[in-house]
Amino acid sequence: MIGIVLAKRYAKAVIDLAQEAGILKEVGQDLDRIADLFAESHELVNVFADPTIASRAKEKVLSEVLKKGGVQELTMKFIHVVLQKGRILGVGEIARSYRDLSDQLENRIRARVVTAARLDDNDKSRMKDALSKISGKDVVLEVEVDESLLGGVVAYMGSQVYDGSIKNQLTQLKDNLSKGR
Repeated sequence: MIGIVLAKRYAKAVIDLAQEAGILKEVGQDLDRIADLFAESHELVNVFADPTIASRAKEKVLSEVLKKGGVQELTMKFIHVVLQKGRILGVGEIARSYRDLSDQLENRIRARVVTAARLDDNDKSRMKDALSKISGKDVVLEVEVDESLLGGVVAYMGSQVYDGSIKNQLTQLKDNLSKGR
């Protein structure tokens, strides 16, 4: 809604302040919760998108929402600035940019792993360790189940895709057989 470049500018501004204050993780969690709230509540979005609602009324609503959420003082001030600048509906983009910048600062990478069956904690730990070894970074793992894979794993990490699924192997075998190899 506000664009990636502008979202990065806002995220960079608040991440610098959060880092100085030693609350990098907490502000990130606050921004994620606020972004989730806007993503889940169409009524809230409608209030902030409505130009006929006075700015003071919007600020009051925002203050109440933030107080109930127990956010950091820095986050509260930042979100009010975002509102005053008319960018509040871009809070989701700002939160994602903040997360990306925070991951860079903390040498983290996010990986989405799709498996044919649920992984137990031991398997998740082994998967995380393997991906950490490949990337050289601490991996934040998100696991999904897709039974159509038949077996194996597909891992999405950054711009890389590691496809070790049986479905992919069968597709490759079929292609090789049809080409006469």
